[in-house]
Amino acid sequence: MVPIFSSNPDNVILFPKTIEYYQNELTKMLEGERFAEAARLLRFLLQCQSDDPQYKEEWRSLLEWLTATFPHLDADGAGAGTEHSERSEEDDEEETEGELFKRHVRAKAANDSKYTEKLLAMLDPRASAEKQLMALDQLVHLDRRTVGEPLKLWLEESRLHPLVQFRGLQALRTLGETGMIGIRKLGQSMTLPIGETPLRYEQFPAAARNVLERTRKAMESNQPGLAELAESIWRDFLAFLYGSSVYDELSALDDTGTDVWAAALHHTVQETLLGPSDESDLSASYGGLAEADPKAFHKALQVIKLFATVANPGDM
Repeated sequence: MVPIFSSNPDNVILFPKTIEYYQNELTKMLEGERFAEAARLLRFLLQCQSDDPQYKEEWRSLLEWLTATFPHLDADGAGAGTEHSERSEEDDEEETEGELFKRHVRAKAANDSKYTEKLLAMLDPRASAEKQLMALDQLVHLDRRTVGEPLKLWLEESRLHPLVQFRGLQALRTLGETGMIGIRKLGQSMTLPIGETPLRYEQFPAAARNVLERTRKAMESNQPGLAELAESIWRDFLAFLYGSSVYDELSALDDTGTDVWAAALHHTVQETLLGPSDESDLSASYGGLAEADPKAFHKALQVIKLFATVANPGDM
């Protein structure tokens, strides 16, 4: 991949796979509330050459939202880090960007009686996924008594992309909502306990997380550069499937099943970055494939590939 910060970004051409990589990086930064880094990356991307104007428009809109929400993100994107360091030295008290964001959202709600209503209106299923995610990021910092029920109704009644839907469930848990909620996802009706929604990757079932660890171990010897994409795909894949019958299967995998899904993930990553590859090459790295039903591997491969085709919330 090209470096994030090039001395001359005008000469950098963004190809589809490079764009996908940076889209994933942006998602990680925003989910981790690393807003200054996201702003710097967006400014870099907007200077690069690309044949897809839609991405440029999305990046421009996101950067405008970030700079409007965080005025301290100045032109070089250094404001957040600089202000944070100075405040830590003066007050001897650490304050994260997430805490700044929470304070900012609550201040806006206190100064604008319609602010909560405006955020809830952004959850209109006809709105872009990006807009809905931005609203969720702010709603979690407001009064549960005001936003809890509207969020539940939105999840229960709307047709949503599975990744947006999962973030909605996380929002409910973050707000302190409990009990069960009924949703429709991937053609299935399901009732889920709000309080068990994973807020961090480490809260997904160990059996499901073992698939990624198995893939990482197999890639370490001769394909270490693929591990980052494998992690990005698998984390989103678990969120995408959360609550489904396939998710239940992943939550209870034995060693053979772990090898089957890890090999399918490995194969998908190889094809994504390197083009067509021979499935038989995986047998040496995943001994469990020899013991498994051959149909199991192809089923896992189909499910992951299906996810990869619709992973971008803008696709649904």
